[in-house]
Amino acid sequence: MKQSNGLYHVSYQVGEWLLHCLKLQFLWFYWVFRYGIFLGIFPATATIIQAFFNSFQKKERPAALKPWFRTVVKKNFRRANQLGAMQAGLLLFLWLELRISSTFIQNSLIHFFLLLLFISALLISLYLLPVYLRYDLPLLHYFKQAVILMVISIPQTIAMILGILVTTIILTFLPILLVIGFVPFFLFPNSWFSFQAIQRSESLLIKET
Repeated sequence: MKQSNGLYHVSYQVGEWLLHCLKLQFLWFYWVFRYGIFLGIFPATATIIQAFFNSFQKKERPAALKPWFRTVVKKNFRRANQLGAMQAGLLLFLWLELRISSTFIQNSLIHFFLLLLFISALLISLYLLPVYLRYDLPLLHYFKQAVILMVISIPQTIAMILGILVTTIILTFLPILLVIGFVPFFLFPNSWFSFQAIQRSESLLIKET
């Protein structure tokens, strides 16, 4: 009897979480399109990460998700778009440099260096919005903090990449989950492991002081 009650509780929790993800995905799409797609992607994404951060830290979800999401996405609009546009511009620039290098320059050393920079920029992207949500910093300092986290949090970075790969595999075999919440599903491992990395860096800083 206890075992069946336990299974019921677990299945209820999973169902509740999936419903929460469905709501987050709906709100993500709503605000992305409301802000004209490009201007909506970064603030809406940051807001979902914030929702996960709150659940990790406070062990609770907003009682009224829709008004909470509206408030937070508007708060995130300016800074998240600034960070997102700068990071997207950097990635685009490095990608174009890689194409030029492979097509015209054809120097293996230069190509390797550019590839390393591009991969590093991708990894920085995983930490950029979580850092913004955690700290109040001048604009360029968010990039500095994201670089520091990437360097000192190698296990969390690897786990984040593996989490995204596992999510991709699961969604490939269970495409129904794409409808339920592919955006929150991909952001969940990013949110969880970046949160762990941030907490670890803060605890190390406390020990040093």
